[in-house]
Amino acid sequence: MGTLETVRQAKQWVRRAAAEAYACAPGFLEGLRGKVAILMYHRVVSREELSRHYIQPGMYVATSTFERHLAFLKNHFEILPMSDLLSMWDEQRWDPKQRYCVVTFDDGWLDNYLYAFPLLRQHAVPATVFLPTGFIGTEDWFWPEKMAWMYRQYATRKEGEKQRCLEALRSRYSWLGGFSLAVVRGDVNALIEQCKTFNSEQLDALLSGWAASLEVGLPLERQVINWDEARAMSAAGVSFGSHSVSHKILTKLTPREIVQEVEGSWATLAQQRVNSVPVFCYPNGDWSTDISSAVKAAGYKAATTTEFGYETQMPTNQFGLKRVNVHDHITCTDNLFGFHLAGYNNMRSR
Repeated sequence: MGTLETVRQAKQWVRRAAAEAYACAPGFLEGLRGKVAILMYHRVVSREELSRHYIQPGMYVATSTFERHLAFLKNHFEILPMSDLLSMWDEQRWDPKQRYCVVTFDDGWLDNYLYAFPLLRQHAVPATVFLPTGFIGTEDWFWPEKMAWMYRQYATRKEGEKQRCLEALRSRYSWLGGFSLAVVRGDVNALIEQCKTFNSEQLDALLSGWAASLEVGLPLERQVINWDEARAMSAAGVSFGSHSVSHKILTKLTPREIVQEVEGSWATLAQQRVNSVPVFCYPNGDWSTDISSAVKAAGYKAATTTEFGYETQMPTNQFGLKRVNVHDHITCTDNLFGFHLAGYNNMRSR
């Protein structure tokens, strides 16, 4: 066992022990009274899906974990539809003794329909899914999944071929930075994080160049829901907000492009006759005052970020709402989930 794996397991043991102690302590979740935790999920996946594709650890919960979450939330929180939360803020209706939560999903993954939706319906839990409308109903993949898939193609090649491929990429793209080192180490998560520093043109060039060097085509297989599935979810009470059109990082776009992303996605939601809610979700959580102003001008009533935290009866910034990111590794038991919801995984400065 390597040193990093030993450290990881030790941290997990400490976290589990602390979570157990917290669950037994007086005042369990009392710090959340009078607050709303807006939960941020991405994917709800089967074990088979995990074996087929690389999925970043912070991007998923297993189906069994998600079902436990729903039971836990129903037992300890009043679960609100996003539309009700907006109304409560507008009408200044708030119970300071209540713990509130809202369930949200980013990206509109197909597994949201296949696995999360049946469980939401079974447990009668409302949810909001933020859609990047340009992807819905297509076979296009988000670029991180393309990068992970390309790495898998690269990893199967002989050493000499892998070396020649990397040398070709380095010579062609001087801006790769730590990308090559992450590839050599086989650290797909670091590879993806490095790529977040590139603009969309660089990402497209890198993916195309990598595919050409390996003589493979980029993958085509539906990974997000289509509009018929969105309407079926709508009919059962799931609402949909905007996650832009193209899921590009807005802080890297021009003001005109930003307006096209925020207005275009909202127009598409209206055209597709889904149960929509006027809330925008910033792709990758990247935003600025100018971007939030463009979102407000487009007619949205609120916007969500990826910053950890809670909201109260008077949000500090309704266009910079904090959320609680949820993933399997740190929430796979009731005790760990409660510990995380209480904020004990996020005490360090972020």
